[in-house]
Amino acid sequence: MKRFLFACLCLFSACVVSSTEQREADGSVQHYTEDLFDHPKYLVPVGFSALEKKRYITGLDSSLNYAHIRDDEYKKMEHYVDSENYQRPDRAAQNIKQLDSIEKQRLYYYVLDFSFRIDSFGHKKLKKYHFELDTAFRVVKATDISYGRDTPAARTK
Repeated sequence: MKRFLFACLCLFSACVVSSTEQREADGSVQHYTEDLFDHPKYLVPVGFSALEKKRYITGLDSSLNYAHIRDDEYKKMEHYVDSENYQRPDRAAQNIKQLDSIEKQRLYYYVLDFSFRIDSFGHKKLKKYHFELDTAFRVVKATDISYGRDTPAARTK
């Protein structure tokens, strides 16, 4: 039972983002939003969702998964890529680039939702945006999800 609780605690602590990172991401998103709307007089933050750390999936990831190689086993990955490059020389440049990105952990990004109130021509509206941030907490992508993610009103800015 103790081992199970310890394993759950370790798994949970790996997924939790520190409060410093959360504050830095919140500030970056709020500043980006103010710039996006040209510093309006009435922009009141309502709330931020929890910051989530995610990872982009590459073509090499599916090959490594099929070969039962985890993304932290660098020697096995290099050996597998060398073998695949010998068999498929047309994919060699792409495999080397993706392997380098995996080893240097360049594939991670953060996701955050931001709700705020804004004055739009005398009408106060509640808006909600979905943000993707890089590891330096710079906004990479902002999507208006005020009316849901699958509606035509959801636009990428």
